Parts: sequence; C-alpha cells; structure tokens
Amino acid sequence: MRSSRLASLLLVVLALGGGLPAATAQTVTRDVRLIVPYAPGGTVDLLGRLLAEGLSQGMSGRSVVVENRSGGGTFIAMQAVANAPADGHTMSIASTATLATAPVLPGLTLPLDLDHALLPLISLIRVPMVLVGRPDAAFATLPQLIAHARAHPGRLNIGNAGQGGQTHLLAARLMHEAGITLEHIQYRGGTPALLDILSGNADLYFSLLPESLPFIRDGRLRAIAFVSPERNATLPAVPLARETLADFTGDVGYGMVLAANTPPEWVAFWNTAINRLMNRPDIRERMEKLFWVPTNGTPQAYGDEIATDRRVWGGVIRAANIRAGS
Repeated sequence: MRSSRLASLLLVVLALGGGLPAATAQTVTRDVRLIVPYAPGGTVDLLGRLLAEGLSQGMSGRSVVVENRSGGGTFIAMQAVANAPADGHTMSIASTATLATAPVLPGLTLPLDLDHALLPLISLIRVPMVLVGRPDAAFATLPQLIAHARAHPGRLNIGNAGQGGQTHLLAARLMHEAGITLEHIQYRGGTPALLDILSGNADLYFSLLPESLPFIRDGRLRAIAFVSPERNATLPAVPLARETLADFTGDVGYGMVLAANTPPEWVAFWNTAINRLMNRPDIRERMEKLFWVPTNGTPQAYGDEIATDRRVWGGVIRAANIRAGS
C-alpha cells in the first residue's frame, strides 16, 4: 500500500488501541449495503450472507443487506463501494489477489486507482484452492495433464473469474511453468465455471474447495492438485501442485474494504464489529465446516497482507511475463 494509505491505517490502528469510545458510538441510520463481487451461490456470496446476518443482529431495525455486483473481474463491485458516500454505510468484500496484483499486472486497464479509492478494513478468510477437471479427461494427475497439453497445444481450456484475479494468475502461471498452452475462458465467478465443466463444455478450473468438493465426492469432478502449501486433510490423496512444479502455491484470500476517506471512527466501528462476530465460537465452527481459514485482525494487518501478496505475485508476474489477456 502507498504511504498515504498506510498513514490513514495508522490513525485507525491508534483508534482501535484506545478503548474505542468513538467506535461504539456510531449510529447506523439506514440499511447498510454489503456488496459481494460475485454471483449468488458461491463461497464469497455465502461469506457475505453470513456476515450480513451476524452484523444485522442488534441493529435496532436496521439491517446489513447483501448486494451482488458481479463481473468485470470484481471491479464493478469495487467501483460501487468507491463511489458510495464515505459514511460507513457501504462496504464490499474484496479479492485480496485483485487488490494486490491488478495494479502491477501489465496490460490491465483499471477503472479506478485501488490504492487511493479504497481503504482496507479487515482480512476475512483464506480458502484452499484445487485444480479440477472433467472425470472423463485423458489425464488424472498434474504430470499427465502437462504431458497431454504439450501433445495437444491449445486443445484444452481453463476458466478464470476475472482479469488479474487469482484464477487468472494461477492459470497463466501454470501455462508458463509447465510450458503448455491453454485457452482462457472468463466467467462471472466460480459457480458458472464449474457448471460448464459439469456439462462438458469446459476442461479445467482452479476452484475454491468448498464449491467443488460436493462434485469431487460424487465423481462429477476430478481433483487434480491442490495449490495449498500442505496436503488437505479433507482429500489427503490429492497431491499438491508444488510436488510437480516447485513453489506453485496460491490459496485465495478475501477481505473487506470501504471507500477512501471513510472516517476513522467508522473504520474502527466496523472492524470491531466484524472481529467480534468472527471470533464467536459458533461462527468459527461454521467457518471450519466450510473449510475457511479465518484471518481477521486490524486494518493495518490487512494492508500489510495486500502489500506482501503484491510483492510475491509481482515477482511471479514478472518472471512468467504474465499480461492481462494472456
């Protein structure tokens, strides 16, 4: 994050450490918009509805209302929150990968300056990702997939949920590091991509585990490789991508953002409320069952997470010569 953003975050951190007199005094005067940048039915939509339900409790007749604004590689949602009044009544879930990598992805024209239009509020979760494909494909493992793609260049396709997002970068990185060519297909979220594979119209997708697990278990999808650092206890027989391609990891993260210039009191208010909700034992249990890893904390911590991911993926982008549309 740039210095101006970090300075603003520091003010919020100081407010959070000072007993929160201002944070607890904020008054919600109308329903709050919680924008979800993906279509209904997927993991991020479920996360948004879980947060909205919990945050709405005790709001004296006001509610947090989920508003799905999918498409544009999540930038439609990012523009919606950036253009909303900076009065604490609009927030949006954001893909951490998009916040981290979109500004450093060559060839990607951004409709807004992410570092100046948005304010990181809180990191929410990280979710395991798994490369899935059709069960009737001629390959079952990542080495077999690579060999098949080399023998049939351009014949396989792979979905992505938006330019500059995690699924796009993982697909481009796979092609570069494996030396293969795949056709990109862009979708408005993970659910449409998986439906296309299930119907036989698409071949591959880096999926969030919660979205693809039911289809993996009933045999309608094949789990090829996790991109997590360690094997997943839910599907222990599924190998890691980094067992074939060194250091190939990339689980997806999500956080919450507000419009820039939102008063520090509102940032502190919502950060405190979301932390309190996510630390509830019943919410933690629900997240564990959904295979989510909670990452909540301070606005400063989320800003640091974005900055770290930008350094890591910026290096991958440069090494692989990844460009928007590639």
